[in-house]
Amino acid sequence: MSSQRLDPAAWTHVRPAEIKTYHRTSYDRISPSNTLDGKGKTVLITAGAVGIGFAIAESFAKAGVERLVLIQRRQDALGKAKQTIESKYPKTKVVTYVASVTDYDRISAILKEVGRIDILVPNAAVSHPFVPSKDVTVDEFKATFDTNVIGSFHIIKEFLALESSGPRQVILTSSAAGQMVQPGNVGYGPSKAAANQLVQHFATENASMNVTIQAFHPGVIYTASVAALAPEQAFEWEDVSLPGDFAVWLASPEAGFLAGRFVWAQWDVDELVGMKGRIAANPALLTTTVVL
Repeated sequence: MSSQRLDPAAWTHVRPAEIKTYHRTSYDRISPSNTLDGKGKTVLITAGAVGIGFAIAESFAKAGVERLVLIQRRQDALGKAKQTIESKYPKTKVVTYVASVTDYDRISAILKEVGRIDILVPNAAVSHPFVPSKDVTVDEFKATFDTNVIGSFHIIKEFLALESSGPRQVILTSSAAGQMVQPGNVGYGPSKAAANQLVQHFATENASMNVTIQAFHPGVIYTASVAALAPEQAFEWEDVSLPGDFAVWLASPEAGFLAGRFVWAQWDVDELVGMKGRIAANPALLTTTVVL
């Protein structure tokens, strides 16, 4: 079986022309202490104990959320994440569950046990080996969609079914891979495009239900899974603090106008806010669609 290596530089050609300022690390404007009052809030994050998920968890802890619920398949990672966050942010309680997002009965039971959830972050994702499309097996392709699409669908659906008396939020960690064709990415890219469409459907159908649903590209982050595809010296990677803090900004009232939209963590938020009028007037802007 022939193999390929990830070329992160290929992602740069899908940057939007309208966003002039492109960030590679967090900045004061999206600092959690400046954007969201987390007091009394519960945030649930899948794959929240490692990598981008852990960065998102830590950023919400910085915002002062009352409770973080982390789901991960590995108990050792959950234990380490809980210890790290609770020692650094003693006002935040961390609750952990060992589970896979494709264990649908288990996920449903966890959500019911947790009870009130203010912010849901479906962050879990997998990919098949980065090889030519003809070498990807049906089982590998299916496993990618099982986690990235069906797993996200199930947990969002179950979250929306919970009783709630206040505003709620879904922030799905997606990928720019859903916007581009990259050899070796035949399952992962389309699965992320499907996940973005998933967000659009849920957002449209729940627009009057006091819930905001969004998706975002976290950036090109050198996580453990990426390390298997590309050497660290191959690219100027973006800092994991960026998607962490950007996710918190998305959860803030200021970003509510991005309901149903797909955005990049690297985009400057002041420039995004400056597009608010255009976004409101154009239902297709920042969505997965075809505009003629």
